[in-house]
Amino acid sequence: MIIVWADVLARYNELNTLPNVSSTGVQDNLIAMAEAVCHSRLSSRYSVPFSTSNLSARDLCVDILYVQAQLTRQPEKAKALQENIDNRIKALLEGSSVMVDSAGAALVSVGDTIWSSTADYSPVFGMGDIIKAEVSSAQLLDEAATRGESSI
Repeated sequence: MIIVWADVLARYNELNTLPNVSSTGVQDNLIAMAEAVCHSRLSSRYSVPFSTSNLSARDLCVDILYVQAQLTRQPEKAKALQENIDNRIKALLEGSSVMVDSAGAALVSVGDTIWSSTADYSPVFGMGDIIKAEVSSAQLLDEAATRGESSI
């Protein structure tokens, strides 16, 4: 997850009064659904899932969660915020706006996609033995070269 319930309450404290919201299961579900919307709407241009250091994505997820939770409770407020979200996402997809990370750096596009330091490395998911887990030597060498270190 790229946001936590405290992120949501920092902006929309009234969500703390939703039915059953004190349950971490309910909170986790609301967050997962909002992040899924954010990822699906931006995945045509960006690599997803986003990391916790992507402040732009975190900001969108908090607002998306609010809209989803309040659509039937406060439809006018939710509708206005949804229009704002749509405009922000459109600007990101068109390239007239950029994402920003926690260091304040803009995530820039190279060609048609956003550059990623791990773009050429396939993710591996599994339940294998952690002791047998390895890091790709090619990735380690590439990262060392990026830092200006000499390779062997």
